[in-house]
Amino acid sequence: MKRYTPIRLLGLLTATALLWGASTSLYAAGTASNTVISNTATLNYTIGTVAQTQVSSLAATFRVDNKVDLTMLAAGGATVIPGSDDQVLAFTLENTGNSTQGYLLSALQGTGTFNMTNVRIYIDDNNDGAFDVGDDLYTTGTNAGNIAPDTSEDFLIVANTPTNALDLQTDLYHLLATTTAAGATGAAATAITQDTTADDPNTVQVVFADSLGSNDTARSGSQADDGIYTVETAALTVAKISTVVSDPLNNTTNPKRIPGAVVRYTITVSNTGGTAATGAAIVDQIPTNTTFVTGSLSGTNSNGSTPAEAYSILGTIYQAAETTPVAYIRVTHALIAATTGTATAVFDVTIN
Repeated sequence: MKRYTPIRLLGLLTATALLWGASTSLYAAGTASNTVISNTATLNYTIGTVAQTQVSSLAATFRVDNKVDLTMLAAGGATVIPGSDDQVLAFTLENTGNSTQGYLLSALQGTGTFNMTNVRIYIDDNNDGAFDVGDDLYTTGTNAGNIAPDTSEDFLIVANTPTNALDLQTDLYHLLATTTAAGATGAAATAITQDTTADDPNTVQVVFADSLGSNDTARSGSQADDGIYTVETAALTVAKISTVVSDPLNNTTNPKRIPGAVVRYTITVSNTGGTAATGAAIVDQIPTNTTFVTGSLSGTNSNGSTPAEAYSILGTIYQAAETTPVAYIRVTHALIAATTGTATAVFDVTIN
């Protein structure tokens, strides 16, 4: 009978590795966490020409770990006007990891030149990027909702614009999402932590995989993106000057402001803001010791439009026809253009 050394025997062996395991769910980030992967090796071999009994190894089994990854993306900034309420910065949070997760949210103010007020976070229930009836107010320290792998949820920062905000001022906000364990929406939650211990094939361990956001650190289980509130409004200035037109003695040659002289008032409104002003009404009271010159009221606009003129006795009710007496005048411009628009009101009085 022939005898074989171990080395010669190995030269006659043929091995096949077969993979046996539970069904898996595949996501962009890979196989779902807690999936059991079990691998058993089988050995088929012959000695001489005689096939031998197949030999199998014990199964090598492990669980897929939890790769925590998330992406926060701002939809853009928001243009606001002074005094406007419930202005929205919209964000989308995507779970790019391999396990369903819950999330904590924080609205963090960045750099800016004014402060929005009454800043809140809402869950955008219909994911339309707008603040609607039915959107749920988020409570700090609670789970904003579970998000499955490769799916997303929209959230809103909602705030009010102060009335004293100026044209082109800005206020930046970050929306920061921090990963927590999946749980009931609105329930108190805490951030999950990354496992720093040695690999344990029988335990689902947590590994942070998130990239750097706008106000966080990479591989922190958190990510932020930012949006900017920008004020766009009219920036109006008003200037009023008077010039003497004539007097009873000198007529129009170097006239002086003596009783009987005609004085012309010119009121000029300039808009240097980024937004047109609409319905701009220039109102003035006829000065004491003067009398309005009939037919002298007029107005001009840099856009070529004709303003509406009106008159009043008490300054409360105005009419298109001259009152008796004319104690107040009003010139209304439908629009004063942005950036370089100007509008005027001009009228004459006689010094009593």
